[in-house]
Amino acid sequence: MNAWSTRQVYLALGQYMTCAAMLGIDTCPMEGFVPDQYDQILNLPAQGYHAVVVCPAGYRAADDKYAEMPKVRYPTDVVVEYI
Repeated sequence: MNAWSTRQVYLALGQYMTCAAMLGIDTCPMEGFVPDQYDQILNLPAQGYHAVVVCPAGYRAADDKYAEMPKVRYPTDVVVEYI
């Protein structure tokens, strides 16, 4: 059940990020954090929860020099290998 529930979180995360984007709010999903520390700080086990992913949200700085730079998009044949 835990493995299934963990994967279901990503469905909700996708909706969260889409809705935030529609409102002009930036998000950044992150793994590689220490879930047990989040659990402890947020008292999640007492509520029956466990941290799986972190996704901060907010508005980018007005002086963010990277916001207006073009995105890098590699050609499909460089990224995808058909087998």
